[in-house]
Amino acid sequence: MKTLDQRLQILEDKDEIRELTARYCYAVVAQDGDALLDMFASDGEFHMGTSSWRGQAELSKLYRDQVGAIGPKPFIQNHVIQVNGDTATGNCAVEIRVIEKGESVTACGHYDDNYRRVNGKWKFAKRVFHLYHWAKLSEGWAGKTTGPSLK
Repeated sequence: MKTLDQRLQILEDKDEIRELTARYCYAVVAQDGDALLDMFASDGEFHMGTSSWRGQAELSKLYRDQVGAIGPKPFIQNHVIQVNGDTATGNCAVEIRVIEKGESVTACGHYDDNYRRVNGKWKFAKRVFHLYHWAKLSEGWAGKTTGPSLK
């Protein structure tokens, strides 16, 4: 059995990781590319469908050029985290609201995350986004499983 100090550290780590994902959502809404880049390890990765971005230069293109163009409003929930020292894995569901060409869009999916503690701060080592649907709110999402192409 883990000691009380070890159990407390795991709880603190999980809370810091939940805070990381919450700050991520707020930074996406604010289109704060600098804050988003700081949340990733220097060799961090983001994957969505067949598209991937690796390292700070590619992530900068994603968060400064492409994400801002669609102005997503993400909402994270159902976060599950497993901590193993200075690394962790987790999953969280996400609902996203977007205005696309003047129309309200709803989307949802989940993230599979790998986290790494870097200089005492938890960062994303890898985020993989799995899209469930991307649909105009007026049309509903039944049968919709595709989203925007970010490259």
